[in-house]
Amino acid sequence: MTAPVSEPAGKLDPDKPTRQRLIARSIWVTVPGTLVAVGVAYQLVPPLDGLDEPVARLALVTRWLVVAMLPYVAVCLAILTIRFFEGAHDPTRGLESDRLKIHCRVMQNTLEQLVWFAVCVLALAPMLGPAEVHLIPIACVVFLFARLVYWWGYLRLGTLGRAPGVQITFTLNILLLILALASLVRTL
Repeated sequence: MTAPVSEPAGKLDPDKPTRQRLIARSIWVTVPGTLVAVGVAYQLVPPLDGLDEPVARLALVTRWLVVAMLPYVAVCLAILTIRFFEGAHDPTRGLESDRLKIHCRVMQNTLEQLVWFAVCVLALAPMLGPAEVHLIPIACVVFLFARLVYWWGYLRLGTLGRAPGVQITFTLNILLLILALASLVRTL
């Protein structure tokens, strides 16, 4: 005999339409807001000097990726501290509090988004011109902000609180991916 096939979780969630409306509502602010913020910052921040060579632009990226990594480091330190004080030292025993589980999910998602972000800025930097590369520090600061919004929202409002941070991060990462791909096509 085979086990009965269960329905997808989404069909069992009576709050699904309400949750979707709440998530969709913030998209109208976060997506254009992210694009406008990056565009305005790009216009306001002056070009950086001494970045004529591609290797100099790559060096700039590696320095600024440390800034983008700060939310990941912070959540790892938070998990370390919480595990110590809660006594949840062995993650296989299932002794984590709900708050610790949220921190662990934030850590995992931040690492996933950081990989995407890092690959895009590392690919993009050598293809940008010296006058354009100031986009990299701007992107790193926006990424830092987005991940902190994600973490704070998740802790404050649960899964729905993540939406603005997810949307800002995803908008930024998609923008950087498009720019990297367009730059790559331009160099071919």
